[in-house]
Amino acid sequence: MGKIEKQSDRTKELSATDLIPLKYQHIAAVVFIYLSLIIFFNSIVFENKTYQSADMTAAHSWDTFRNDSKEENVLPLWNPYIFCGMPGFASLTYPIPRVYDLTSEIWGSIVHPILGFFFLKEGRSGGWLVYYLIFGIGVYLFAYHKLKNKPVAILIALSAMFSTRVAILIMIGHVTKIAVLAWFPFVFLLVEKLKEKFNVLQALLLIVLVRLMIQPGHVQFIFYLYLTIATYLLFNLIRSLIKKENWKGIVISGGSIVLATIIAFLMGADLHLSTLEYNPFSIRGSNPIIQETATSQAKTVAGGLDYDYATNWSFSPGEMMTFLIPSWYGFGDMPYKGPLTGNQQQKLNFYWGNQPSVDSPQYMGILVFVLAIIGFIKNRKDPFVQFMGGIIIFSLLVAFGKEFSLIYDLMFRYFPMFNKFRIPLMILMLVQLLVPILAGYGVVSILNERSKTLSPHQEKKWKYILGGLGVGVLISIIGSSLVKAVYSSFFPLQEVGQRLASSYGQLNPAVVSMIFDFVFSSVMTDLLIAFILLLLVFGGFYYYLKNKIKYSTLMGLLIAAAIFDLWRIAWKPFEPQSKQEEIRMMATPEFAKVLQIDTTVFRALRLINGQPVYDNSLAYWRIQNAYGYHGAKLRIYQNMVDVAGLGNPLVWQLMNIKYIISNREESSPALSLIYSGQDAKIYAFRYAMPRLFFVNKYEYAENLKTLNNIAQMSFNPAEVAYLSVEKNINIEPPLQNASAKITRYGSQNIEIEATATGNNLLFISEAYYPAGWKAYIDGNETEILQLNYLFRGIVVPKGKHKIEMKFEPASYTNGKTISLASNILIFMGIALAGTYQILTIRKSKNIK
Repeated sequence: MGKIEKQSDRTKELSATDLIPLKYQHIAAVVFIYLSLIIFFNSIVFENKTYQSADMTAAHSWDTFRNDSKEENVLPLWNPYIFCGMPGFASLTYPIPRVYDLTSEIWGSIVHPILGFFFLKEGRSGGWLVYYLIFGIGVYLFAYHKLKNKPVAILIALSAMFSTRVAILIMIGHVTKIAVLAWFPFVFLLVEKLKEKFNVLQALLLIVLVRLMIQPGHVQFIFYLYLTIATYLLFNLIRSLIKKENWKGIVISGGSIVLATIIAFLMGADLHLSTLEYNPFSIRGSNPIIQETATSQAKTVAGGLDYDYATNWSFSPGEMMTFLIPSWYGFGDMPYKGPLTGNQQQKLNFYWGNQPSVDSPQYMGILVFVLAIIGFIKNRKDPFVQFMGGIIIFSLLVAFGKEFSLIYDLMFRYFPMFNKFRIPLMILMLVQLLVPILAGYGVVSILNERSKTLSPHQEKKWKYILGGLGVGVLISIIGSSLVKAVYSSFFPLQEVGQRLASSYGQLNPAVVSMIFDFVFSSVMTDLLIAFILLLLVFGGFYYYLKNKIKYSTLMGLLIAAAIFDLWRIAWKPFEPQSKQEEIRMMATPEFAKVLQIDTTVFRALRLINGQPVYDNSLAYWRIQNAYGYHGAKLRIYQNMVDVAGLGNPLVWQLMNIKYIISNREESSPALSLIYSGQDAKIYAFRYAMPRLFFVNKYEYAENLKTLNNIAQMSFNPAEVAYLSVEKNINIEPPLQNASAKITRYGSQNIEIEATATGNNLLFISEAYYPAGWKAYIDGNETEILQLNYLFRGIVVPKGKHKIEMKFEPASYTNGKTISLASNILIFMGIALAGTYQILTIRKSKNIK
């Protein structure tokens, strides 16, 4: 492993202490990691509090629907509560327990609750802390495997766990990210071990770990982790071929991870096949029907996201300053008390970078960052260090997105799957993971400099370092005006005001000045703390190298300083709230109670200041929403919104919108006020159409033409419907006694009684999705037509009929069988391989 490996014998004695016997030191490290989580998340663990970010609260929106589905004894594969309906399971909207996926079931039903017990809480937030524990243990084991130094491995694990963007994942409700990230160190460790020596049991365990890693379904995170492993193996293979070293272990390891991924995919085939089937129908798998800008059109790739949409959260090169000074760009959400809030403590967001908004900076700790630089410089010939350095630089270049698109555009245009992802800075989670490991290399490199006496050159070097840090402390205390002049040159007040306007509107220059001064005071605090911590720690290194303090004292100082530095930043963005507050937020509001009185099938549209709301909470109260939020909604729905607009009364008719929920008075003559309360106003739409109705005739039109007809409100939906695929169908206008009504509206099926007076065309206001929906007339399957671009229709022959529509995707049905069979085979393999290995060990002991 290079320089570190050669010197590891000189630090072996440093990893042991007299306090803890050698065989218990790994257990002690795990306990230490666990206790750190307990302390950091103490209000979650001991005070029954929860984080209530928008995403965390949004996750509750589906609780009622999933409970109802459980009572119906059906799996909620289709979600009828947003966007006129969309696949819920295939789009990874919510998790669904499936007993045939044995790995996920054992983890979710047995192991996870047992581990969750150690956090003394059954609540949602407390349960997710398990993944932080797993992640910390995994990073510790991986770091120890590389450096053979337990205290340094603990430092690396803590630094990775509490790196700001990792620590706040649970706070902002991005729980699937930590659920994916938690297993990656274990997967990487087994890939490394299989590279060194193949072992059947380890290869089988790799399959299970890969299954657990991909099961949460955050595809973008999974993609980046696989990219890291693939790059690592390719880097090692090329290096071994150049140096004519043994390459077979690398190929075997690479083959193992490929095979593990294939089998892990089969173990969750029902989910993965469903997702693959859905992808071409979603906004991540198909292009908009119209392009917004010339730039976007030029850079958007067929089958991927719109370029402008994909690059919305691009990390600007200047924001790398937040690696050193977290408040440099205004920070994000942080506590404020002053004139802007009537001297009351509040969380405000003063971020003024190029991104639409941020919760917190990409801060990894000043100590960790500086030690990582030292680790890279001192071990730059080590292949693993070279690999980490390369991944960090690559990740930064990708994260820059449209701000510096040299690498990002190439990836977006040519790399498989990459154009389906948004938020370029998400790849920085690799930086958050690898920088602490590099820092560990830096610590060990400094420790290895210890000898009986420092040479004059070393003595001089250390005095210069400590003197420079002392000057930094002095400048931070008395040089505020000098620093402010420099800072102001980067952020002129006028520019700050313009950037804050997107969040707060046009601000008075005096208010902008107050905000600037507040942020600058945070910058100075960050600067002072940074220099003090660096002076303390490097002073500790100096006295350790001079044999004046013990190793245990030095490591205690280093760990304490790193934790203090990271915790003070990670605690800023969010405060946990009481469970009662969460209950209050999800309590049924008065406007929802009014809508629940209406027992017909309808949709509502919620508006804030005239704009539809990215919110799924209506589902919690069993109200179907014509809008909502999802990162991979149906493309046909998004095209309808883009072209025809959600303020269009004809769109409201087609979408079966019966009520408008608004926070303000609406003056449209098409709306009638039926409720006015403090929480909202409800307007009945005078021209609402039912969920299904017969249409006099159909015409064929290309999709864009149909959307433009809707946008221009140029037709009566009861008179004509536009067919997306040209067909020759005999349709007769319905007579007066023709009728159709829903007799049962289930989440996964719809039952209809219809009386047709001829070959009548029935329009059904449900999203058209051919990959699973089937229609039956009196038990005989009939074709579902795509009407008015977004919706369904069927031809009903003359007479009285029972019609049923069922959501029965073959991808799910076939995948379920594959999943069960592959899970059983893998667990049998693990049992056999484990038994064989135990017998082999016993046999070798008996021979001895």
